[in-house]
Amino acid sequence: MQTDRTTTDLPRRDAFVAAAGTILLAAGLFLPAAQAVKPPETPAAIAAGKARYTRSCLPCHGSDGKGDGPAAFFIGAYSGPRPNDFTSGNYKLRSTPTGELPTDQDLFDTLTNGIPGLMPAFSSLSEEARWQIIAYTKTFLPSFQKERAAPVAVPDPPFPPSNAAIERGRALYQQHECEFCHGPDGHGDEPAAYASGAMTVRGKLMPATDLTHRKMYKHGSTPRDLYQTLVTGLDGSPMPSYAHAFKDHPEDLWNLIYYVLSLSEKPR
Repeated sequence: MQTDRTTTDLPRRDAFVAAAGTILLAAGLFLPAAQAVKPPETPAAIAAGKARYTRSCLPCHGSDGKGDGPAAFFIGAYSGPRPNDFTSGNYKLRSTPTGELPTDQDLFDTLTNGIPGLMPAFSSLSEEARWQIIAYTKTFLPSFQKERAAPVAVPDPPFPPSNAAIERGRALYQQHECEFCHGPDGHGDEPAAYASGAMTVRGKLMPATDLTHRKMYKHGSTPRDLYQTLVTGLDGSPMPSYAHAFKDHPEDLWNLIYYVLSLSEKPR
């Protein structure tokens, strides 16, 4: 039986509204992250990147970058969706519009932070080593040598969270059928989505994110992180871009974001 979230979750919701409202008003919260200094992509750097890729990345992504490394097929070694195919041009984590290639900073951030539930972080490698791997990985797709799209502008939230905003977001969550994949309570376990085949990508199941656990949010869990995810989408996954859906009413995007965040407790 489905419970009435308006009565059962009021303590959690009120706590979220109070905490988030205070945080959003804190000075300096949305200062942009420091940009890593990218060294030149010289032949020597690419060669060094190939050697590091062979040691750390090839088991999952394969010798040709097609996501067909031995770990991707060995039973028990890789239970999630297929590793990314670097030759396809589909990148989930980007600051650029859907259908576009990521920026080099996007690639650096993904390699540094990993992807929750999918790829480990490689922050233990030096910055130079990470840039070398990126330089080599880009050789799998010639399009990286062309001019790429600029990142999507991510504004600060125009208003803080409130119970009214969350209620509006709840209606939008249903209207845009977010529950088809993420479920009515955000647990990401809606059986209809799996039965329909909508969650199968390249022959492997790609479960919907459990929105009740923020540590599993692939792009981060701040309001601005969710804005970027919703606007850019996760290319190569069932998660589309919602940029067009909210073009005429951009404020509703923030209402939806606040509702999604209200489904979970703040991570410790």
